[in-house]
Formats: sequence, C-alpha cells, structure tokens
Amino acid sequence: MRREPTLGKILRTTWLLTLAVGLGACGSDTKKTPDAAAPPDTAKTPDLAQNPDVPPQPDTRPDLADSGPDAGVDLPGAPDTPVADSLPDADTATAEAGDALIVCPALPTGVVPSGTAPMQDPGPAAASTATRPQLSAALADSDYTIAKALAQGGTMTGPSAPSAVAVDGGTGDIDAGAIDAGSAAFDAGSSTDAGSTVTYALNDNWDPVTNGIGDVNTFNPLFTVASDGSGTHTTINQAITDAIPQVQCGRVYIRIKAGTYREKVVVPSKTTAAMLTLYSTEADAEKTVIVNGVGLVGLSASATMTVNAKTGFQMKNITVANDFAEDPASTADQSAVALLNQCDRAQFENVRILGNIAPLYLKSLDTSTASRSYFRDCTIEGDQDIITGRGVAVFDHTEIRYLTSRQPTGGVIANPSTVLNNRYGFLFVSCNFTADDGASGVALGHQWWESSNVSAIGKVIVRNSTLGGHIAAAPWAPSTTRTTTPKDPSGTTPVTLYTSDDFYPDGTGPSPAEIYLGEYGNRGPGAVP
Repeated sequence: MRREPTLGKILRTTWLLTLAVGLGACGSDTKKTPDAAAPPDTAKTPDLAQNPDVPPQPDTRPDLADSGPDAGVDLPGAPDTPVADSLPDADTATAEAGDALIVCPALPTGVVPSGTAPMQDPGPAAASTATRPQLSAALADSDYTIAKALAQGGTMTGPSAPSAVAVDGGTGDIDAGAIDAGSAAFDAGSSTDAGSTVTYALNDNWDPVTNGIGDVNTFNPLFTVASDGSGTHTTINQAITDAIPQVQCGRVYIRIKAGTYREKVVVPSKTTAAMLTLYSTEADAEKTVIVNGVGLVGLSASATMTVNAKTGFQMKNITVANDFAEDPASTADQSAVALLNQCDRAQFENVRILGNIAPLYLKSLDTSTASRSYFRDCTIEGDQDIITGRGVAVFDHTEIRYLTSRQPTGGVIANPSTVLNNRYGFLFVSCNFTADDGASGVALGHQWWESSNVSAIGKVIVRNSTLGGHIAAAPWAPSTTRTTTPKDPSGTTPVTLYTSDDFYPDGTGPSPAEIYLGEYGNRGPGAVP
C-alpha cells in the first residue's frame, strides 16, 4: 500500500526542486511551456478583509462532528450515533517542525453568478385542491423565492410545536432514530406562524445565485489531487486534512484531476478551519468521480462523502456516488447515501449525486439549527427517498431523475423532515423531473416522521418546474409511519400534512394556513391538468 506523503515532505521536496531548477537556469535559456490545463499558481497572501468567502460573523458553536437524528440501524428512542471525523484534528494538524509556512495562492476576484439561465416561466394557472395545494402567484413570488429561502440560518429560537402527544413510532421505512420531542413543546392553546415568531441567529441574506462558485479556470489550487501521482496528493481525504489548518488563506481551493477516487471522504467540523472548494477543471462531471459502496449501516454511516464543515463548503464539476447493490429480497434498511451535507451555506454547481435509496441526505447540527445548501445545474438520481432530511435546500435548474432498474413504480423523490418552526424545507425552482422509460406512479414526496418527533413536519415546494409523466396524479404520499398529530392524537391511519390545518387542532394554528406541500406554475405531463 502506498503511503501518503506528509505535508512537510511535500514542502521540502518542492523547495529542493525549486533550488535545483534555479541553479540549472543559470546555464540554460530553455524555458518550459506551462500546462495550459492547470491554472497558474501565482502566490499572494489574500486580503481577508475583502474576501467575500469569509463568514460575516464568527461561528462560536462547539466542535461536533455530527449530531441530530439518524436512521437505519438506530433503534427508536436511542441517541443518534455521531459520524466520526476520520481525519486528524484540524486545530492541531500542522506542518512538520522547521517547515516553512504555506504561502496562500491568490484568490479569484470579481463576482460570477451561479448560472445565467433565468427562472422558467410559470405554467398555466391551476386550481388548488385539498390534496394538491397550489400557491397563488402573489404568495409564490413574495414568500417562496430562492432569496427568501436562503436569507436566514443558524440557531432557531421560538415556539415550534404543540405539546407532545403519544406517538406510535415505527421502523418500517427510513423513519427511525431518536430525537428529544420534549424540547419542542409549547402551549397548544396558542397559535404560531413560523415565519413571524421564530428568529434565526444568522440574518445574512446569503445569495449564492449572484455569488456563484466562480470560473474554475481562474482558481489557484493550493493542493491538487491526482490518482496517478501527478499532483500534491493521491487521495482527497489527505488533501482535506492538509487544507483545513490553512486558516490564513480564508478559502483553500483543491483541484481534483479527472479519475475515479474510491474512498469515503469526510470534511470535518472545526471551529477554526479554512473554507474549502473542491473542483475539477473538467466541465463534464462524469470524468471526476468520488465513489464508495457502503450500505446496511444506517444513513449517516453509509455516506460516500460527508460534509460536516460549519460553513462555506463548495463543490463544482464532480460526481459523488454510492454504488452499493441493494438486495431486493432484504427487509433491512439499505439506505446508501452518496452525499451527506450538514454544512451551512454549502454550494454545489454541476455536481452529480448518484445512488438508489437516499443518495442525498441534508442534515443540520441539531433540530434547532437551520443549515442551508444550494444546488445549481446539478443531477440527482435515485429511486426511493432520493432527497432526505431536515436541512434547508434550494434546487435551481437541477435535474431530478428517477431510476427504474429496482422499482419502476411507486418510488418517492423528496423525504423531508423539516421541523415545524423552520419556514423552509426543500424548494425546487426551474427543475426538470425526469425518469427512465417505464416509470410511473412516482410521488413528489412524503414526509419523514424523523424519530417520531412531534415537530418533524416536512416541507416541500415545487415551482416553475417541468414534471414528467411518471409523477403520480396525487403526488404527495402519506407518511410511512406517522398516524397521530396534535389535531388527531389517536389517529390510526398514515397522514399527509398538506397544510398547517392538517396538523394543528382547530383554531390554534396560523391563519391563513401555511402550506407544507405545495406547487406553483409547473408544466409538463405530471403537472396539474
């Protein structure tokens, strides 16, 4: 097995090579033609005061690798098993004694939007029904926009749910794990509107649409990963380990050369850490692949790539996949996550996320924290609970593709467990919902009653998008396990919470009712006729 070179050895080798080249240049006028495919490595100490990637305020949260409810093998009522950061502690990882400090390459300048295609025009007006709620144009354009969904994050403070009721739990699907429902209680006799009574710790008006990741040809990578040994590292994890301590750089760019990297990648959670951008210069994301094949270990532990960074992670032009082969005869939880993100202000552009069951898992530090992520021009493939979790996420000009190789009929796309007091869950804008040939009866979503927590509601809005004919006429499926609500504490039938009126006892919820599962201005054969 090849041993990964240490950062100190890399630096010493680079210094010796530079010295040798310099001595040789004294007796020769021969010039080497630079590699046009790689950006120049001009070194410049960045002006952190002008660096738009530096967080607007310090993060004082504790170092936690992973927390919050999980699913899979965890039993109901058991605490969530943290995702261990498998990398060295970035707060103490430094270059070897006597090594020179790293000089940070120059950061890109200017502002580059995430994309240029405008929002898709809305389709014909559709009538709202009890089982297929439609937003009005005024409500869609005032409340359910990318800017509104991503404007606030961090710790949420305020009432979240009526007093907890007896729940029946269940482990029949992805709905398992544990959460403290007792922390989400308030007087059921009062009313609440998540948008007006809950406050967020971060009111930063994050705008990844205007402030996109940027042009990869202008990036100066501090490290380059190449499986053939032509870069500074041969594994992505080692490059991340060496990049995290370089806080003086503000943001560290890691170029990943084309190839297939079979490893479980972890970006750890550290209070003091450089923000990371992982990218490929190949515009075709199929050429640069991070893949693993872990299943049967629960949601979090199965992830090919886990992003636990506190803020500002970016990825562009890369595929992340979990190629675990599910056994159709097995009754075990076979969730096989490709990408798990619980980082706030995480950006993904031209990223392919591939798997079958729960390939994209969006978490947060805990149930009182809103972590935001933005996906632009991405492709997400799967066949069951394709996008899962309580994180806040916007999908913009992204293809959501349903696969038929395992189950051509009856799959589910979104599996949100948004907590009640978080106004936003998953927002799909200008997306294209496609499928393999033969797909039918596929639900846009059902709500994950994560850990039988009374405040785990699940919220999805699909607007200005194209829905293929595989989408079911009744696109919102009932929860696989939830039968009770504060409105009906003794219910026995699985529920679908279309609006807040389906959750709160009569006269105690917000007025007008908040839409939990809704649409606006969609087109295509799967849209409302």
